[in-house]
Formats: sequence, structure tokens, C-alpha cells
Amino acid sequence: MKNMNPILSAIIDTTETLNSAPDDYIDPSDGLKYCGKCHTPKEAFYPADLQAQGFTKHPVMCKCADERREREEAKRREYERMSYMTMLRSEAFRDMPAASWRFEAAAVTTPQLEKARGYAQNWDEFKKAGIGLLLFGNVGTGKSYAAGCIANDLIDRMESVLFVGMADVVNRMQGNFGADRDRYIKSLMRPDLLILDDLGVERNTSFGKERVFDVVDKRLLTGKPMIVTTNIPLSVMKQAADLDDRRIFDRILEVCVPIRFDGENFRKGNASTNIKKAAEMLNG
Repeated sequence: MKNMNPILSAIIDTTETLNSAPDDYIDPSDGLKYCGKCHTPKEAFYPADLQAQGFTKHPVMCKCADERREREEAKRREYERMSYMTMLRSEAFRDMPAASWRFEAAAVTTPQLEKARGYAQNWDEFKKAGIGLLLFGNVGTGKSYAAGCIANDLIDRMESVLFVGMADVVNRMQGNFGADRDRYIKSLMRPDLLILDDLGVERNTSFGKERVFDVVDKRLLTGKPMIVTTNIPLSVMKQAADLDDRRIFDRILEVCVPIRFDGENFRKGNASTNIKKAAEMLNG
């Protein structure tokens, strides 16, 4: 290598040092360095034209070094995946305590929850078609929980979700004007899935209804799915006399499959159980 550029020579010498271990050995059959652990080459010959320029051999990864690199790379990818999922979850549930809501953790698996699971399992098709869900029914029957389970299932697959209360959306828009309001609306359009919780609890004013329509309509135009939860019966939504209400409901039903949630009030049942336990503790 006497004709080699000094800088290249220094780089090769450094690489050679890093690629050496005490138990390495030279195989006399080919003159290459081998790893003393996996007995695979740690060197290879340059092509003939480069050898003529003084480049003879260059370092390569032996089998065990390559496997170690793969393990480290897998750990790095997993760390990045988990970090990204943590970020997605924190973004999805800014105002909702839904980060731990899971299908497998449900106290009771209802037919409605199974339908929600089916939506998550077939997400790719629903996403492509821009189809969402309308989860409607009485208070405390598990609508928000089902939506949260879907959200967490999708986040596990690196899909972006935003879970927001409809009343909060309207309040935010009422407090923002011009460019600030536009930026907020755009933030609602950005995620792969938008979950609008508790339609109907927002202020029943013309302003509130107009803002709800803005969000629903713009989301529909993006072609991205949304899930809407509400206590409003489907029959009321289909027969709404108020023009503003009808505009909102028609847009939702245009792209959301209705699922009726009925049965007992789970929240009320859980609260009664907790009160009973507390009373037993206080009474000894």
C-alpha cells in the first residue's frame, strides 16, 4: 500500500484496529483474517483493479458481528417505535383518560364492543373508503370506551388518532378567531382517525351548530374517517326538524355506520359498586 493516499491509509488502519480481537487468526489457505468466535472472515480482497493501486484487503463483518449489529438495530427500531407510539398516544388523548382503554381489558365484552373490534381489525379497508362509525345510545353504555379501544388499537399500528369532546371543540373555536381558528380546524383534519365524543352536549346555539357542521363537513371532505359518539337516538337524527341539526346529522350518516349501544349504565353500576365497597370499609 505504499502508493496509497495517507488519509485513506489512516482510515483503513483505524478500521482495521476496530475490526480486531485477541482471538482473531489468519487462515493460511487464503491469507484472510477470521473471527476466533464464529470462524467467518473479517476481511475480503478488493477487486483486481484496486489491488493494482495498492488496495489489497478491506474489513468486513464476520457472522457474529453482523448478528450483533442486527440485534442492536432491532433494539433501536423498537425504541423508536415505542417512542413514536408514546407520542401518538399523548397527542390522541390530550383531554381524555383513554390511554389504557383496551378491548382485552373490558370488564364485559358486548356485541357492540365486538363490532368496534371488527372496525379496528378491518381498519385498512375502512380507512381507504373513508368510512367511520356513529356510536349512539344511552349514557354510560360504553360508547366512549369502545371508541377509545379502537383508538389504542390503531395507535399500536402507528396510526394517528385524535380523541376530543365535541363541547371542547366548539369552545375552542369560540375562543379563536381568523387564522387561529383555521389552524385549530386543520389540526382536527390532520390525524388518520378523528373521534368526536358526545355530540349534542355542546351549546345548543346557532353558533355552536355552525361550528359542529364546519368540523364534520371539512372532515368528510378530507376523505378521512371519523367516529362520532352521541346520546341522541338514531330516529331523532334521521327525523330532525331543525335545519341546522339535519345538516349535521345527514353529513355524519353519509360516512358513519351506526351502532346502537343499549343495556345497563356501566358507569352507574361501577359507581354503585365503589360506593358499596367504600361503605364496607368505613363500617369495618
